[in-house]
Amino acid sequence: MKGTSLRVGDRIRIIGVPGTGIAGYYIHPDTTRAYRKLIARGRSLRICEIDQDGRPWFAFRFKLSNGTWEYHRMQILPDDDNWVRVKPHQNNKRR
Repeated sequence: MKGTSLRVGDRIRIIGVPGTGIAGYYIHPDTTRAYRKLIARGRSLRICEIDQDGRPWFAFRFKLSNGTWEYHRMQILPDDDNWVRVKPHQNNKRR
């Protein structure tokens, strides 16, 4: 699935670190750490913005051991395959 198919409000789950197994692909160690935390947490993330190039962005935060928050924003590149779309829950309709 391409990142360009995502819209603001869609939910995704990170399932891998981008570029894994691609020779010469560089990703900053802090970015790798953030992706590994997202994978371990297993929660879905909401697409919060589509930039002028049509790339979706998501935002997240982690609570640090000193009680403060660490904030991040990352974009999904067109060839990234480290995410899956999360289907919305179907609410049980009451009669």
